[in-house]
Amino acid sequence: MQHQKEGTKHFIQQRITAILNIILGVIVFNFFINNINKSHDLVLEGLSNNLMWLIVILFTLSMSFHMWIGLNHILDDYVDGIKARSFLGKLNLIMVTIVALATSLLMINIGLF
Repeated sequence: MQHQKEGTKHFIQQRITAILNIILGVIVFNFFINNINKSHDLVLEGLSNNLMWLIVILFTLSMSFHMWIGLNHILDDYVDGIKARSFLGKLNLIMVTIVALATSLLMINIGLF
């Protein structure tokens, strides 16, 4: 019974993050398209805007969580060995955590310093 509730929870979380990713992704994509021919310093200045670096962090965290759930579903569906699935699930968590932390720290550095 608990496993069914967990599956429903992941389904809802993945749909919520998908919607959030679309909204935030359009904003981030639009920012970079509008700054495509600008100098590095101007792009950094735009990213240092409090709202923009927070949006990029939220987008990164949402994308990372969405990716973590999705890859775990793929592992559950296609990897039969329990040890292999567990090992790959841990690698997935490590990779997602590194991406989320590195991007967040970089954006905080740009935004605050």
